[in-house]
Amino acid sequence: MAGPVRFAFDTSCIVSLLCEWHERHRETAAGFESRLRRGERLVVPQHALFEAYSVLTRLPAPLRVTPQIAHAILIHYFGEGRAEIAGVSPERCWDLIGGVAKRGVAGGAAYDAVIADCAFDAGARVLLTWNIRDFLRVAPASLRVAEP
Repeated sequence: MAGPVRFAFDTSCIVSLLCEWHERHRETAAGFESRLRRGERLVVPQHALFEAYSVLTRLPAPLRVTPQIAHAILIHYFGEGRAEIAGVSPERCWDLIGGVAKRGVAGGAAYDAVIADCAFDAGARVLLTWNIRDFLRVAPASLRVAEP
């Protein structure tokens, strides 16, 4: 895919970027800003956005935010052309489910697989996460999995 280098964020990086209180916020923000300064383009898999929304709105009080604030924060960081939102077509969805089933992937790892595949299909060549081991077993072989 021609154009700028693309990188992707999983849910762990989205949440740590958005929440200044998060123990990984500074590292995530520094890595994010560094990539943007180099002209890299962010890809955010749809599933990671929904997971981040879920996390932000179900955190324990007082860290939890309202649904309206979660929406506003996500739009501020990733909306209006700031990131490419990646999803799967219905046809690709069945291919992914078949692929994870064939590999014996079960439970929550199926979500990691769809995040990794969406990122890769959108042209990302690196997926940034704080859960490397979770993604290594399900990411496409050509997608590098790394910390921010």
